[in-house]
Amino acid sequence: MAPPTRVRAGRPLEGEDLKTTHWEDARHWMSIYADLLEFKRGLLDRVERDVAALRPEARKAAMVDLRIIDDQMQGYQRRLDLWYKRIWDLQGLWLDPTGRMIRHEGQSISLTKREFQLLQFLLTHPHRYFTTTQILGQAWADPALFPEEVRNYIRRLRKILIDLAIPVDIVNKPGRGYSLIFRP
Repeated sequence: MAPPTRVRAGRPLEGEDLKTTHWEDARHWMSIYADLLEFKRGLLDRVERDVAALRPEARKAAMVDLRIIDDQMQGYQRRLDLWYKRIWDLQGLWLDPTGRMIRHEGQSISLTKREFQLLQFLLTHPHRYFTTTQILGQAWADPALFPEEVRNYIRRLRKILIDLAIPVDIVNKPGRGYSLIFRP
């Protein structure tokens, strides 16, 4: 049997232009990729849930489908990340890691080390949800901190984003965690 064909979902869809100068275009493509990811997540959950009940040969075929869906999702996530970076360029957001500053439309605010690390982590992984435990281990590499500290830093970052009028929200979905979402 031939190996499964890998789908290259990381390629742009027809009509995409990362060089656009209109933030509305970037927001449109972000919305498309977010919807595609959500659809694939639902499909993946459904297939993973049903795979155990399949006969061995059907289970083997389903596992190939799972790999294809996962590859597609990774490609969609890469495209979404590219559009996030583009919209930040268009919106004038700038982070200074050495001075731990965030600047947006001429205003800037100094951040604490943990605030900066958390914001940088969320900006690097936009539209993805992270639990408190994941944030402790990945944003700060310090799982010894308390979950209440994550909530405290999230609250502080939300205020900073509002003060700078940056069109994003840090949202929390029960069971999924926190995510940085661009406001339409």
